[in-house]
Amino acid sequence: MPRSRLGPLAIETPLGSNPTSKDARVWRAVHVSLRKSVAVRVFHVAFGGTLESRTQFAEEWSRLKKLDHPAICKCYGGGFEDSEAYLAHELIEGPTLTDEIAKRCRLPWESVLDFAEPITDALNYLHTRGIVHGRLGADKIIIAGLSPVLVDVRGEDGSAPFRDGPYHFQRPPSPEQLKRRPPEAPGLHDQVTARSDLYMLGALLYEALTGAPPISGSTIQETTANLEYQTPTSVASTVMDTPVWMDRLVMQLLSKDPAGRPVSAEAVKLQLGEVRRRAMSRSGVAEHASSGFSPLAVTNQADREEARVLLGKHASTEPAKQVIDATPWHDKAWVLLPVLGLLLAMLVWVAWPLNEDTMRQRAEKLLDEGTRSSMSQARISYLELMVRQYPEGEHAAWASEQIDRVEMLEAEHALTVKLNRNLPLKNEAERLCAEAMRFEKFGDNATAVDKYQSLITLLGDESDADNSKFDDYRPLVNLARNKIARISAADTDQSEAARIISAKIEEADQLYLQGRTIAAKKIWYSIVELYASNAAVAPLVKTAQDRLAETSAGGAARADQREPLQ
Repeated sequence: MPRSRLGPLAIETPLGSNPTSKDARVWRAVHVSLRKSVAVRVFHVAFGGTLESRTQFAEEWSRLKKLDHPAICKCYGGGFEDSEAYLAHELIEGPTLTDEIAKRCRLPWESVLDFAEPITDALNYLHTRGIVHGRLGADKIIIAGLSPVLVDVRGEDGSAPFRDGPYHFQRPPSPEQLKRRPPEAPGLHDQVTARSDLYMLGALLYEALTGAPPISGSTIQETTANLEYQTPTSVASTVMDTPVWMDRLVMQLLSKDPAGRPVSAEAVKLQLGEVRRRAMSRSGVAEHASSGFSPLAVTNQADREEARVLLGKHASTEPAKQVIDATPWHDKAWVLLPVLGLLLAMLVWVAWPLNEDTMRQRAEKLLDEGTRSSMSQARISYLELMVRQYPEGEHAAWASEQIDRVEMLEAEHALTVKLNRNLPLKNEAERLCAEAMRFEKFGDNATAVDKYQSLITLLGDESDADNSKFDDYRPLVNLARNKIARISAADTDQSEAARIISAKIEEADQLYLQGRTIAAKKIWYSIVELYASNAAVAPLVKTAQDRLAETSAGGAARADQREPLQ
């Protein structure tokens, strides 16, 4: 960890993916005299450094100070402080491209094209000055606002071993690093060239477009073998909206043979411009495939030949080479078309509507099971569908009857649950039906029938102008009609109610004599609550009230001392 001061710089906080690390090599600092924030990269000088190594490092920062490109992080210079050397760079604020890919999984091809053009131009700027980046990756690109900036540029020409020298922090490559390294230089100390930078640019574009590196592997050995032999899946087969021109460029950059890659970053820059032009003009794939990659739309023959040389073409007199179709077999038309036809056939088979007879058979099977869930499924999946699709069909009337029956049973269950749990009733229909059900449960079928009939009279008029209101009450109206039909004593009158109340009072008296006071009180309370407004049975209601008063006051009168009921 560097001290609080390095030459004219005051060290503040670490920068990078692990800002809390004590071994951080990049720090935020302030130039004290200029009061300018910078990013400073610190290098440990082994054994204090020799004069030759210090001179080499000073020459490197002199070369970096001369670099001036909008997409390259500016270097302000460097220095030495005891056992440490340092380089001060422009402080770039913003997320790295690695952060953007991690956050969005993958980037749209338009966004990839937007950052690829300035980064390729920056690589071309370096290569023309004899500098090879050698570490190009998503973590070396910072998105400053809307502009990408390339960082960690070293003043090397690539002829020496990669990252060799006493001032460079060396680590063995991890499998994740190897997945993005060029096949000819997998190790961190292997010699790299400008075309190695182009491979790493292709790996960067591939990962941004697909969200994954071009090579797989979980160990160093497996990744190294895959780097040499594994062919990446084409971008267009993974992300189908990628233009074919960008797909071909990325796959060309990822060629295992350096000679198979574009001849220079300038050539890649021209091809990216061609991708943008064709995408904006919406040129067809057939046009591109038939004409090959255009050496730019130029009219001057000298300019055309210059463009062909930049794109790695030979003179126009050279006969055209046969283009080999490298499309994987599973991406070919003779495979994709039958598969597409099979998928369409399956989709049609699934979406094809059932006929009326089939829907009735399936609905009957569910209705026969007799459970609430099966009956609800029959209503939703088949019965209502039959009424909508075949309103004049042979089974439409039957389906409507079954819908009414299922809805009636569902309404009865819902009302029973509300009564058992003492839940609030939502409308007049539920209130009337609940009152009738309580009389029926008490045993007074005559009064229950009257209540059910009142519900039908008030809410069961289908000729009402507001048919939607009847639809809301229909299940409970049907339930009331069904209850009336099930009650056999249709001709019971008030005398029948008096007989029932008398029998209930006698039952309560017997329970009281047996010491079951709570059960007796429950019956007396029910009589008072149900028949308090019925003048024909007022004496019996008064008897029930007297029994409640006696038991509540602790009266000692015995049942055998009471007058017999009349």
